[in-house]
Amino acid sequence: MTDRGSTENGTRMGRDTEGPVHRPADDRLAECLSALTRAVTELAAGEHRTRPSECLLTAEELAERFRLSARTLKDQAAAGLIPHHRFGKHYRFSAEDIAEILRSTQQEPRIRRRRARGMRVA
Repeated sequence: MTDRGSTENGTRMGRDTEGPVHRPADDRLAECLSALTRAVTELAAGEHRTRPSECLLTAEELAERFRLSARTLKDQAAAGLIPHHRFGKHYRFSAEDIAEILRSTQQEPRIRRRRARGMRVA
């Protein structure tokens, strides 16, 4: 059962207009849809920028990637051996920190010289 002057979807018909009465909630919905459309378009175009907090890894997350214990990373960070960010008692690692850790721990391959067979070193 509908009220006189109402449509089936519940919107009121205006007396002087042909369509439904315009409501402030409709404006808000239109703004949200517009913002969502822009965000999806930016993501599809690769223009999305991550927030700095999304780029920081916890010691546990980095330990999982490095296959180390989180305690080892925290101990090395506390000793100043690896770059990190500290917020109170919480350790965080940025992409730049991780790149520096990898650079500083990189080791050159060793070339082992083989001795000729049968020769003994005195």
